[in-house]
Amino acid sequence: MSTYTKEFKQLVQYKIDEIFLDEIANIERAADLIISSIIKDRLVYVFGTGHSMLMGMEMFTRAGGLVQVSPMFDLSLSGYNGGIRATYLERLPSYAKALLDYYSPEVGSTLIVVSSSGKNAVPVEMAIEARKRGIKVIALTSIEYSKSVPAANPAGKKLFEVADVVIDTKVPVGDAALQIKGLEQKVASVSTILDAYVLETLVVVVVEKMLSMDLKPSIWMEPNVPGGDEFNKQYWEKYFKRIKPL
Repeated sequence: MSTYTKEFKQLVQYKIDEIFLDEIANIERAADLIISSIIKDRLVYVFGTGHSMLMGMEMFTRAGGLVQVSPMFDLSLSGYNGGIRATYLERLPSYAKALLDYYSPEVGSTLIVVSSSGKNAVPVEMAIEARKRGIKVIALTSIEYSKSVPAANPAGKKLFEVADVVIDTKVPVGDAALQIKGLEQKVASVSTILDAYVLETLVVVVVEKMLSMDLKPSIWMEPNVPGGDEFNKQYWEKYFKRIKPL
């Protein structure tokens, strides 16, 4: 094992430990918002731009994951239709309102917005506009990273300033985390790892809390094991018309 691979592993583990120690109370608060939405028969929406959009997929129809999750996908904001174009589009004012109009989350829903820098127009305006519509907003963002960069949106705000609950993902400034001798810029981004850890921990807390309330959570089964498709069919039929990406 090289020195750098060991250092990277230790760095990631340290960040996960930081989140576990510092953010569990905020994860608990976020879980309460999600449970409230589920009890009201509302959905949990997940939104991110660029690589943060992967977190929508992380929670969507995932084995062991919550059924009532609707990712707000927009390929123009991902690298699929051009990475440079997506970078410019996530800075475009008013784009978020159009996406909210399309997905039309109901009052009482919960929206998870993922953005490590928390500075650009689309994620910030998504949170602001969603709250105006009676939707609770959970922000997954890096406080350190966000405070180190200027706001790039008309509101002049950062994501952590406009959410109901903020979970600090501890992503370092610039995302890339490892300095290798002989190279000026750092390598090995950690946001996807840390964001996914937070979201899966959030699922664990939601399930644990619901069971303690004598509520049975709806959880997807792995479709590639015997009986998986048959088990999941009940949820396909129930939510096909409500969760647009289904």
